Order: sequence, then structure tokens, then C-alpha cells
Amino acid sequence: MEGFASMNFIEEWGFNVKVGQEEAFQQWVTANEERLKQSSPKGSEYVGIYAVIYTTEKHSGQFRLLVRHDTYADLDTAAAAGKDAKSEYGRLSREFIKFIDPASTADWSRSLLKSIVEATVFKSG
Repeated sequence: MEGFASMNFIEEWGFNVKVGQEEAFQQWVTANEERLKQSSPKGSEYVGIYAVIYTTEKHSGQFRLLVRHDTYADLDTAAAAGKDAKSEYGRLSREFIKFIDPASTADWSRSLLKSIVEATVFKSG
């Protein structure tokens, strides 16, 4: 964005896939990893989807999707791009969502992390 310095955010989505779909999900990610990278909207970078090996979080999901964004505005750009069902990004997003466990009791989490170098941090106490 003109007039704004690039920042550095990591968006982390924690989720479970539908029971019995774990292997199919792994195969889908493997087959589409490069497409996920290439179709990321401007200002966003697909980092990867990871299986959680261990965590102290009790209900944050068994998988993590990590996406890097340059600015807050890129979150909106990515959301808008996902609405375009005819785009590669929109198509892949819809395929991805079909694997996620939609149950209201399913574990999930969402975090937005900002580089400490660029974050506003105040002295406590």
C-alpha cells in the first residue's frame, strides 16, 4: 500500500478435519500445496498446513493453517478473494473447507500474530 510500510503478520487457523478424512485431507494438501502457494492473493503468502505434534492448547485443533500477510488490509483482500468461486484461490478455499469438521463442538482456534519489531509494546507495571 502506498504510504504504508510493509508489516509482518502470521495468521494461524487451528482446526480439526471430519472424522475419517485425515488421510484424504493429507493427500489433498499434498496434491495442492503448490497451487495454494501460487494462488495466494497479493500481500498474502500461504506458509503451509501443519499437523500438530504437541501443544499446551487443549482445544485448538489437530491441524494449523499458516498465512503471512503484509498489512491488516491484506486480511480483507484475502477474504474478498475467497468469495470469487471462479478463481483458483476461491476454488481451493472451497475444497479445503469441505474437510473441516463443522460441528459446534469441534476444536478450533484463530490467532493473528504481529512481528515484535513492528508491534506496539508498552512497559508494564
